[in-house]
Amino acid sequence: MCRLTFTSGAVNGKKMIVQATNTGGDLGQNHFDLAMPGGGVGLFNACTNQWGAPPNGWGAQYGGISSRSQCDSFPAKLKAGCQWRFDWFKGADNPDVSFQEVTCPKAITDRSGCIRNGQTPT
Repeated sequence: MCRLTFTSGAVNGKKMIVQATNTGGDLGQNHFDLAMPGGGVGLFNACTNQWGAPPNGWGAQYGGISSRSQCDSFPAKLKAGCQWRFDWFKGADNPDVSFQEVTCPKAITDRSGCIRNGQTPT
């Protein structure tokens, strides 16, 4: 679990808690890919099989869609997450980030079902 503090772009100064679920072979050192509807499918597109997205996802394979109004064409379960990308995340594209390991909040582990060995969610 990490507390991210964004240090560049439209989200400079904003913070969020994220749960790391895997590492990506195509990522750089200290690089986080935040999975969000409309943000692009990257190297491993699961959205076509799971959500019926076009073959390269919605918008560009890397980077996704370019406007909030494009979220309107998404499946109902993905619309709020897509809109969050433009409302809270301000459409930021790979902003710089600093991070600190923190204990995972119970609200996240209750949803994911994943708890790091030796930690008790708070």
